[in-house]
Amino acid sequence: MKGKRIIMPSAYNVVLEDYEIDETLAEDQILMKTHYSLISPGTECAGYTALQSGTRFPHGSGYTAVGEVLKVGARVKKCVPGDIVFCYTPHASIVKTNNIMLVLKRPLEIDEKLIPFIRMATVAITAMRVSSAEFGDTVAIIGLGLVGNYASQLFTLAGMRVISIERVNRRLECASKCGIKYLINPEIENPLERVKEFTNGQGVETTVEAIGNPRLIEMAFQLTKLKGEVILLGSPRGEYITDITNILDYVHLINKGAITLKSAHEWVFPTMHSGESKHSIERNTQIVYNLFKEGKLKVKELLTHVINPADAKSAYDGLVDKKDEYLGVIMDWTDQ
Repeated sequence: MKGKRIIMPSAYNVVLEDYEIDETLAEDQILMKTHYSLISPGTECAGYTALQSGTRFPHGSGYTAVGEVLKVGARVKKCVPGDIVFCYTPHASIVKTNNIMLVLKRPLEIDEKLIPFIRMATVAITAMRVSSAEFGDTVAIIGLGLVGNYASQLFTLAGMRVISIERVNRRLECASKCGIKYLINPEIENPLERVKEFTNGQGVETTVEAIGNPRLIEMAFQLTKLKGEVILLGSPRGEYITDITNILDYVHLINKGAITLKSAHEWVFPTMHSGESKHSIERNTQIVYNLFKEGKLKVKELLTHVINPADAKSAYDGLVDKKDEYLGVIMDWTDQ
């Protein structure tokens, strides 16, 4: 079977290439016709620009898509041909996968092109899962990309007062439309001073760094109150040379805060739900989907572009250089 897929042959270069896919399936695989896939602004743009350490070209891209099941392997019981499935698959018109996170029947309860946004929210929910924050606490979120926006929404839903920090005006506007009340633009205001004002000089119980910029880690500690926590939600990328002892003092010394540093990498939880662990990515996916259906998590507010895959380069360039225009970009594969 012939298909099309996104390939990055070199930095700042994207092509839509034809390829042949073997329809032979492993027992646990399905063959899926992709309808829509979402560009992950952080991870994929790091691969596009070679910011990600160890990037090797050429490589594919993408990891969240929705489509129709064409065939199933012998041991697949959770879906049948004709079902709509949400999977962790790359930007490609036809894929084989066993990462079936959600199975849906027609008619769908939400707009299908919004379903790939689930992945961004399940990445964000990891910060809540590992956090010690409780109802009534104050949480600072650094960055309002897709993951930072969803972290802000989720902590707000859980009863925390959320202060979100972002320098891109379009993202601040999106956050406001999503119900985030306390917003700081560091181009206009000093985040440390404003957070101190919001918290009567104490700082926040929890700070979430949702960009992956190692230069912001010290500010994250400075925003956080005595014996609070800093959570790394964004994967750190890019070189940053500093005095690591000064950073570690925020963790170790009581007079610097004795602050706990935590990882919120999504893979800290098992992928599929087995009952051995309360939390799993599969369970988080179902929870987020329900919140989308109920209108408790906003999603259409984050969709800025729907593109033909042939126009992928303009989208990646926009996400890198035109952050006031580009945020949530869906590739439409329905005509491929």
